[in-house]
Amino acid sequence: MRALLAISLVVGSALLVGCNKATKDEVSMLTQENQQLTMQNKDLASALEAEKAERQRLEQNGATAAANTNPAATTEATNTQPLPTNLPAGVSAEWQGTELVLIIEGDVLFDSGKTSLKNNAMTTLDTLMRTITKTYPNKKLRLEGFTDSDPIKKSGFKSNYHLAFERAYTVGQYMETKGFKGDEISYASFGAQEPRGSKAKSRRVEIAVVEAAPNAAAD
Repeated sequence: MRALLAISLVVGSALLVGCNKATKDEVSMLTQENQQLTMQNKDLASALEAEKAERQRLEQNGATAAANTNPAATTEATNTQPLPTNLPAGVSAEWQGTELVLIIEGDVLFDSGKTSLKNNAMTTLDTLMRTITKTYPNKKLRLEGFTDSDPIKKSGFKSNYHLAFERAYTVGQYMETKGFKGDEISYASFGAQEPRGSKAKSRRVEIAVVEAAPNAAAD
């Protein structure tokens, strides 16, 4: 009986030692896994911070590039020089810094989804060109195209940017046939980026007369 009890105690002790060893091994393994996960979390946090910093840098660079491309867009229109009068229907004018901007409603120039000038559009452009030639001779021009926010469906253009550019380019090509020099005209397309009040107002071509203000050279 005593021998049996002794054997039982030995077996029980062995099992207890085995269990303790297994538990220690599991704890050690879990500790190592926890340390690995902690390091991975730190690496991910560092990567996220780096990505955030890079995104902020790119956004800042993009804003700076946009301002450099079109500085008048970030300049408050405080010019007090008189605006042209007797403008054709569908055309308005405003100062943007030292630039005079003639805003032509798209429906005056083009049919929906088209880039060919309407017949009446040529009369409108002829009037504006006389104003530019008389009042702002030898000034460089920037033609900018804009659309509404409706996606392209049937016109065949890849995007509103393509449509807006082609419309601005069409206006420029017509102006060249009337004596304006091609190297004095530049182009830009903003697509639907800068809406104006309504879809009809958003569809437009703007003619920016660069440094049109008399005091532009002093700025």
